[in-house]
Amino acid sequence: MRILLVQPAPFEDRRLGLENTFWLSEPVGLTSIGTMVQDDHEVKILDMRLEEPAALPETLRNFKPDIVGTTAMTTDAYQAKAVMMLAKQFRPEVLTVMGGHHATFMPEFYDESYVDVVVRGEGEITFKELVDRWSSLQNRDTVPDTTILQDLQGATVHLPDGSWTEATKPPWTPIDDFPAPNRDLIEKYQGKYFYLAAKPMASIFTSRGCSFDCNFCAIWEFYDRKTRFLSAEKIVDQMAQVKEPFVFFLDDNFLTNANRLERLCDELERRNVKKYFMTQGRTDFIAKNPELIARLAKNGLVGVLSGYETNDADALEGLRKRNTLENNIAAAKIMQENGIISTGIFMVRPDFEEKDFKALYSYIEEIGVALPLVTILTPLPGTQQFREQRDKLLTEDFRFYDLLHPILETKLSREDFYKNFVAWKYTYRTNRNKFFNLEMLKKRWHLFYTLLPAIPGTIYRGYRYQKIQFDHRSYLRDEAGIIPETLEARG
Repeated sequence: MRILLVQPAPFEDRRLGLENTFWLSEPVGLTSIGTMVQDDHEVKILDMRLEEPAALPETLRNFKPDIVGTTAMTTDAYQAKAVMMLAKQFRPEVLTVMGGHHATFMPEFYDESYVDVVVRGEGEITFKELVDRWSSLQNRDTVPDTTILQDLQGATVHLPDGSWTEATKPPWTPIDDFPAPNRDLIEKYQGKYFYLAAKPMASIFTSRGCSFDCNFCAIWEFYDRKTRFLSAEKIVDQMAQVKEPFVFFLDDNFLTNANRLERLCDELERRNVKKYFMTQGRTDFIAKNPELIARLAKNGLVGVLSGYETNDADALEGLRKRNTLENNIAAAKIMQENGIISTGIFMVRPDFEEKDFKALYSYIEEIGVALPLVTILTPLPGTQQFREQRDKLLTEDFRFYDLLHPILETKLSREDFYKNFVAWKYTYRTNRNKFFNLEMLKKRWHLFYTLLPAIPGTIYRGYRYQKIQFDHRSYLRDEAGIIPETLEARG
């Protein structure tokens, strides 16, 4: 069979949003499920973030897939629907399969005639079973009869009578048992993925899940608050195979399980594998393990993205972050000492007044996070906050669940809120310039030499986007006629 897997594009070119400007990672979810079935079927991956819009209809016309699958986070939800709809318009006989975080937590959103299967949760085992069953059908030239899939574990199936089955979860599989994603499936796009100026960049998952239960995050609910780890040997196997000098570990919380990280350093040193790598990790782990962080830095760790969240201890507790402001301060210092570029995520709340914005920005400058990113607290589908506050939401237009538009009533007028919000540009520039000083350039000269070829493109992307990002009118234009000022106005 021919299987087409599609990574949706942002729903609107040049619209507000950090993806494609700050960070563009490989579609590892698609390469992983594609690898599961590639031995017996022809698999093609289309990354629409790197294609012209005409690429999808042209591929549907020329490749003639038997199965089309796509994935989506919440802000991609509409584009994923468009992929499914277009696939059915071109090939009514195609089986359409939807997966990803939004489909897992809001399967009802995909209750459409052009969606045949919604995979909920991790997709490798379910998709492999789906493909095995579908390939056994003798006649696939008519409108799909999905009855053969009705007891498929891990999926909700749209049956011929219009009803949907109930999804049951397959057992969790040790991720060492999965084959390494075949990056040849995205060969045409290699060299185009990046994190800031770290380009070309490969992407690897070394663990799945998170054992913390922050109420604004759905990762732990997606994975039942379990974390499964790829062994150090398997991580280095994948690192050794990639050609790119930079690797991003896509784990939701890479900095956990100190013994595994010590073994990773052992293995990197033993095999003399030299890569620069970036990842995501909590500040409490960094604060409590300074020697291990220093060892990781010597073995290639150059960037960590962490959720600092707030300057308010009570607010941190209210988010169920299970962390402290002291850990945040210590982590930023440890990373600076080791030449690790810290990217810190901070959140403003809809109830902020002008003084709250100023206090947060002052705190960010004080602790010295190299690259601060300020977002807006957003109750995302799948989170406890979404369930508790759904009746207070100003909109369920998921394009605005991008952490850049308040979807709850703001204490300030929306115009004043945005004016204060975009003022973080001064904090960003202050911290960036302070971190990337002559001393740091000397300490990490080889890193910056390796980054050098991509720096002009990074500056150009940033300049082009920041004209939109730091203009409060951009946000107001985005939401005009869609997000009301108040719940009362929503009606």
